[in-house]
Amino acid sequence: MKILSPLRSVNEVGPLQAAGADEFYCGLAPPGWQKKFGPAWPNRRHPDSAGVLNEHALGEIIAAAGSMPVHVALNSPHYPPGAVEMLAEFGQRLLQDMGVTALIVADMDLLLALVEAGHAAQLHLSSLATSSNAASSRFFRDLGVSRIILPRHLTLAEIDQCVIDEMEFEAFLINDGCVFEEGLCATTHDAGTFCLADGDGLKDMPSGVLDRYAFWKWTQNNCGCSTSRGFPLGPCGLCAIPRLQAAGVGSLKVVGREASLERKYASVKLAAMARDIAQSGGSAQSIRDATIALRGGASLCHETHACYYPDVWNGGESRGGPGEKPIRGLKLRVASEHA
Repeated sequence: MKILSPLRSVNEVGPLQAAGADEFYCGLAPPGWQKKFGPAWPNRRHPDSAGVLNEHALGEIIAAAGSMPVHVALNSPHYPPGAVEMLAEFGQRLLQDMGVTALIVADMDLLLALVEAGHAAQLHLSSLATSSNAASSRFFRDLGVSRIILPRHLTLAEIDQCVIDEMEFEAFLINDGCVFEEGLCATTHDAGTFCLADGDGLKDMPSGVLDRYAFWKWTQNNCGCSTSRGFPLGPCGLCAIPRLQAAGVGSLKVVGREASLERKYASVKLAAMARDIAQSGGSAQSIRDATIALRGGASLCHETHACYYPDVWNGGESRGGPGEKPIRGLKLRVASEHA
């Protein structure tokens, strides 16, 4: 199984390789994009805070990466008029002239334009396209797409149903949850992550529900901090790697193009450690023990608050305790108890 690492600059290549990365992904805006399309994003991150500076900087990354694949995200879920044509031309140049391994794409018009140009085998379907069942997997396989990035909110059982032959699959592993199903969300991060305020001020809700929901949103936002050892908190699927491996998932995504190098390095190091344990026959429990020993954050692990795949522990149901109820797939405790 490959560890897929985010990056923004050539200075990050060496440290992330040393941490255990097997492949890279990044974002890049075409020349003239902002002048023509203003604040619209060419991929699902702000180009200034999360993108590679320009094509020259991308070329440096590709050269430093050597034989390691470098994928470029052009994965906004929709684009303004005229943008698809610019992105299709830009994407072809990245693949043909610059040596980019694959493009990560969500918008169907852009995907089809690149398929028709003969680049289907170099396309990865973004999680923002929300491919969430076997029929969808077969549809994109028949188009020639080489990899499907599974949406964040799928359970392990649902992932089992999505995986088919003759298709690569990638799953989210660590960092940066999403309050809604990202591919079906009509919001944009350009306006701020106002989804984190969802539920605030609602009345006539059962006692404690909004407190538990607020705590869950806090975990999705990486708990607003790192551990004292410098490792990230927040959504984590490390313990599910043996199940993901058995399902046929081949690439494990570390999220956070906009993160500091220190955070990226720590995240990749955790991911590579867990992957190596799983590939040596280790269990979910052994991965959890090793993760806690390295990272800390035992309470979030033992109570499955931050699990991308809480069903790894109880056959499809999160484990609960006093004062805990399942909300959107995670069971949560009143926030004041974890202050």
